[in-house]
Amino acid sequence: MKKLKRLTKHFLTLFLMGLVVLTFNNCNDDTDDFILPEFATVVEYTPWQDFLSQLDLTSNIVIVQKDESIQEAIDEASAGDKIYIEPGNYQQKFSTDKAEVNISLISLEPDDLKNNNIMDKSINIIKLYDERSLGNNYNRSEYQKKSNLLRNFKKTNLDQDIVHYQFEISVGEGEFDWVRIHRVVRENSPFQPVATTGDIIMIHGAIQDFDDIFFTAGSEVINEKTSSPFYLASNNLDVWGIDMGWTMVPMETQDFSFMEGWGIEKDVDHTLKALSIIRLLRGVSHQGFDRINLLGFSYSASVIYGAANKETQEHRIWRDIKGLIPVDSFLKSENENMQIDACSSVERIQKKLNNGLYVHPWGVGFIQLAALTLNSPDGFEICEQVNPFGLSDCNLTNSQYYELLGTYGFFAGDQGKLLYTDPLRFFRMGVNLAPYWPRQIPYDTNACMCPSANVSYDDHLGEISVPILNISAGGGSNVFMTYTSSLTASKDITDQMVTGYGHADLWMAYDADIHVWNNLRQWLLNHN
Repeated sequence: MKKLKRLTKHFLTLFLMGLVVLTFNNCNDDTDDFILPEFATVVEYTPWQDFLSQLDLTSNIVIVQKDESIQEAIDEASAGDKIYIEPGNYQQKFSTDKAEVNISLISLEPDDLKNNNIMDKSINIIKLYDERSLGNNYNRSEYQKKSNLLRNFKKTNLDQDIVHYQFEISVGEGEFDWVRIHRVVRENSPFQPVATTGDIIMIHGAIQDFDDIFFTAGSEVINEKTSSPFYLASNNLDVWGIDMGWTMVPMETQDFSFMEGWGIEKDVDHTLKALSIIRLLRGVSHQGFDRINLLGFSYSASVIYGAANKETQEHRIWRDIKGLIPVDSFLKSENENMQIDACSSVERIQKKLNNGLYVHPWGVGFIQLAALTLNSPDGFEICEQVNPFGLSDCNLTNSQYYELLGTYGFFAGDQGKLLYTDPLRFFRMGVNLAPYWPRQIPYDTNACMCPSANVSYDDHLGEISVPILNISAGGGSNVFMTYTSSLTASKDITDQMVTGYGHADLWMAYDADIHVWNNLRQWLLNHN
């Protein structure tokens, strides 16, 4: 219990200093494991989950749309890259002067490229699903081995013909270099989505995942009033989500050496890898191959800005982001006191990193306190044994204390009571949080704001030109969000603030569908 008390107090101290803004988890709906099918034969259109089972996850993915140049994609490609061609009538002739470049052009319709003259044998045209077209060097067992980089495909049927898919893909060599991808969409028939009217990828905040803060968010019933992805999907939007690899680290883990250096840049790289796969899957499921809107809540605002920052240095054909939606967080501030505090935090966190303290166990304390609250709501264990606020003459029950905790930066509250969100959702969400978070991430977010420190994920902030929607609660972050977006080259910036709301109220409040999600839906429709 001493360890729990220490973890909880340490978390509160850091949180109240402004290092993080949290977000939350988990759905206990019945799910059916979906067995990935064997390799398909040539078909005119193949369900997107079949396509996923054949996707080479080890290569870079490039998508050429009908109004773009195959030759430009070839010119920018590197050895082993896979260039996927959107169905259309291509009459271009193309070649490469790169020796042994081994580029593959993958035709999503068998006849798309039949009239082209291939000027170089190092360019290989593949008809997807046709093993005979893969050439003499094709090795079925090796290709299937690559498909082992995909795991845990599940499908959950919801109401109103809406389904929730989730699966995990490898994005690196490490044990936890995986991301979990979610899709929530309405279907005409099994595995056949309706024609959607917009798109979004949602990325969670610290010690959370997609289910924690967006999909279930502590609710016992998933519907258009409790779940933002369900609400958007019920309005015929194609909703995707990404869980970072550190969310999958088990509570019992003891060795955290793998988290050394795991900062914003690594999450950016993982996001961009997942983004290219999601965009391709949208295309083969008849939603078009257009670029996609990227939403980042809390700390993930840094991730989506970092992803757009990196894409500014790539050829336009290689870019996958259509718009940015930072939610209640920011990168930069003109406030000198905030800059000074950020620089102080950089020094303090760097000392911990130098001592090999690569993980921050914030979630552990929350999980244990939430479990106490749910198991004994009228007990006094938190007051008597933990008391993270150090209250004198503490006489709050576990549920009262945990609700009080929720009013410190997470939810709008008054006298220890949540104003806009059912406290039971906060309690249930708490037991499902991710226990661990890389300490390098708060270092990076503070270094981005500290003038004397340096990070790379903001080097080209001024070159970002995609549309931006700032969504903020009424806690004052909107000023800094507006300042951050003003540093970009975007000519299309919209600010939406929900007065009175707290941080997590944006996703969990009783009427968030009216005050937040509907405005988000309208922006997505206008930027489709």
